[in-house]
Amino acid sequence: MTYGIICFALFFSFVGTVLGGIWADQSWGRFWGWDPKENGALLIVLWNAIILHARWGGYARERGTMAMAIFGNVITSFSWFGVNMLGVGLHSYGFMDKAFWALSAFVASQLAIMIFALVPARFWSARRAEEPAPAGRKGGSEGASQPV
Repeated sequence: MTYGIICFALFFSFVGTVLGGIWADQSWGRFWGWDPKENGALLIVLWNAIILHARWGGYARERGTMAMAIFGNVITSFSWFGVNMLGVGLHSYGFMDKAFWALSAFVASQLAIMIFALVPARFWSARRAEEPAPAGRKGGSEGASQPV
């Protein structure tokens, strides 16, 4: 499900960024001006592409993809709200310095979830030991004890 959402996010973020550039060209006479809000949109597109390439290249599996997707929340929050705290650029409307602590708390919560998600599997093995053993297998060694 996460893979599909990341594909969806990459496609529509890319399309939205390109359409925003076309609109900027029509309105302001330039396609890209390296404004902080434009850079934030580009970062969202690039991070989603990095996630997909890490997954396709085998650098990240399920848990790694989830941790990268959670970090995508941090990038998106900085791109949407963090650039408003800078107060520079054409997109500096809605300046909100009071949201700093809320944004900081959100980023801290996302980083904590990422750390929790990346805890090595050996720390989760205590729960596996408590689960009941699967029913006997059919095959050539019925009745033989299975190592645990």
